[in-house]
Amino acid sequence: MAVVMNDIDRPRKIDERVFPLLWFFIALKTLLPWLVFFRLTFEGNSYEWGTTLFGRTFYSAGLSRPDFLLIYVLLSSGIFLLYHLRNFNFRIAAPVVLLYFAVFAVDALYNLALGEPIIFQGDTLGVNVNISIPFFIFHFAALALAVTWWWGVRRDSTSRSAPALTPARAVVVKFCIAFVPVQLILLIFGEPHGTADAVGVIGTLLQGALLAWAFYPGANYRST
Repeated sequence: MAVVMNDIDRPRKIDERVFPLLWFFIALKTLLPWLVFFRLTFEGNSYEWGTTLFGRTFYSAGLSRPDFLLIYVLLSSGIFLLYHLRNFNFRIAAPVVLLYFAVFAVDALYNLALGEPIIFQGDTLGVNVNISIPFFIFHFAALALAVTWWWGVRRDSTSRSAPALTPARAVVVKFCIAFVPVQLILLIFGEPHGTADAVGVIGTLLQGALLAWAFYPGANYRST
């Protein structure tokens, strides 16, 4: 007797298995630029930030230095990738995902060679943590995931459509959009490092995380 296997019963390929983790890694990598973008743009010179990339220090108070463009580039890159992954446009997303995580992995390798600690510091929430080991593990694991996923979809040129948002996810998106005026009031008028500022920071992080969850398209894309 012949056994008919439908799309629900078929074993998922390796790229589908790693896709949720890939989405999570890109969303997590985009979350901090999401926060810094709002704070840089709307808090003005009262907000200072800094980071290093390949040994070069980027820093700015508000938009006072052109270094702020790095945050705009990082945020745009993350949103670009999530958009094309959600639309299953793998011909564009696959090579860019590979390049995206390769850049960060090489930067992590550079920092590893320097032997200096990686410190994550956030004055508003009182955070000052040595993240050297998680930093290296995250970026090398992300590159391994990217290579694995790219290998699975490198010849995939199937045209697919992004799934419609479920009612629950649509409500989350609307809530995140409705939060924007409150978010700006908290960030613009809140005393630096005060309670309102801290609420704005936490709200912005949750907003970014919720949007990433709401727009996640699912990994069973070979059935679409």
